[in-house]
Amino acid sequence: MIVWSQDDRRTMPGNAAGESLTCREWQHLPVGGDGLSERDARRLHALAEHAGRRLTPPAEVLTRTASGLRACQVVGILAVSGGPTLEILPKIDHGDGAVRAALVRMLAVAWGLRVAGGELAAMRTQRRDLLEILIRLFTRRLLTVVRRGLPRRYLEHQEDLNLLRGRLNVTRQVTRFVGRPDLFACRFEEWSEDTPLNRVLKAAVSRLVGLTRSADTARRLAELAARLEFAGDTEDPLREPVRLDRTNAAFHEIYHLACRFLAREWQDTATGDVPGFALLFPMNELFEEFIGRSVVRAVSGRRVHLQHQRHHAIDGAAGRLFALRPDIVVETPAGAIILDTKWKRLTFDDDDLGIERSDVYQMAVYGDAYHAQRVVLIYPWREGVDRPPGIVRNWSIRGTGRPLDVAAVDVGRPDEVVESLRRIVAGMETT
Repeated sequence: MIVWSQDDRRTMPGNAAGESLTCREWQHLPVGGDGLSERDARRLHALAEHAGRRLTPPAEVLTRTASGLRACQVVGILAVSGGPTLEILPKIDHGDGAVRAALVRMLAVAWGLRVAGGELAAMRTQRRDLLEILIRLFTRRLLTVVRRGLPRRYLEHQEDLNLLRGRLNVTRQVTRFVGRPDLFACRFEEWSEDTPLNRVLKAAVSRLVGLTRSADTARRLAELAARLEFAGDTEDPLREPVRLDRTNAAFHEIYHLACRFLAREWQDTATGDVPGFALLFPMNELFEEFIGRSVVRAVSGRRVHLQHQRHHAIDGAAGRLFALRPDIVVETPAGAIILDTKWKRLTFDDDDLGIERSDVYQMAVYGDAYHAQRVVLIYPWREGVDRPPGIVRNWSIRGTGRPLDVAAVDVGRPDEVVESLRRIVAGMETT
């Protein structure tokens, strides 16, 4: 889920009036002394509350504590106009550059975008926040395809001309110009750049012009604005009747990314009492989507269902109740494998790994309903444990003997996730 909101003045984030801060999930941000001022803390918290209510489902982004603010389980950017910009990164055991690259890779997989290894390597060394990285990725890709030529189409025009062009509009001619032999009511087609796709791209470029703090990216956006000059403006870009086909295949991915930047109501530019904008991703949902799409790649050739809804927990006189919705169902000849993701930290020093009892009960119900051969809980891996990513614990559900595996994947090394998931689905333990 991506959330954008912005004030009408389009004030750039991180300007001279504010500072840029970076923290991790659950990290404490002190107020007073060397920390945030009380005024900035109030404005950030107000913006976070407004943006959090717009998430689906609503989520808490920042909480107030006795001594400051604490980040929650939502990552992204909060920027108060004329005030501070706060970047919240996932709690992954790597440096900020590597974490940003990993987060972009997770977003790319969840959104169906291709990101080359070289692009990720460059992100690890760039001293830019997540917002700038995403804007840079968008502008570079759009400029590459736009320089080869914009999509065009024939549009029908009607115009009264001194010379006949195209076809004569007979009805208009005989009703308006019966006594005017010098004028012709013409109807003709013109090869035009004013297409729905180009209008969406132009809207995205216009929005990003007011957000970037990079001079290099600003130059690219200015060139894009010039190249899209003859595309029309649109009041509601997400409702444009865009048709994606083989004639504009080079623009498919960039169009979907543009829609991400334009998400939420186009006219909804106010953020309550505190103007600013937010770019937010709840980590539970992002982790689930990233793992689900990665499993599809890992077990190509097998049927994989994401957010499956075939079964219910209760079959009674009133009908089926309490729909079951496992994150991932992999069909195999031996039976289904159920995988469920949890963006929580395992505690490897505990016998139960710190896993919540309700999560185990949930997997037992999934296993029974689907007659599964195995059920697997997938968590993020962290450094400092004595097992590499993969299956870290094998349990058996009492009364059924059904295997319950606990697995962990290192999202800080996203290029290795697909292979790790291939081994997890195959039931191969780490060594």
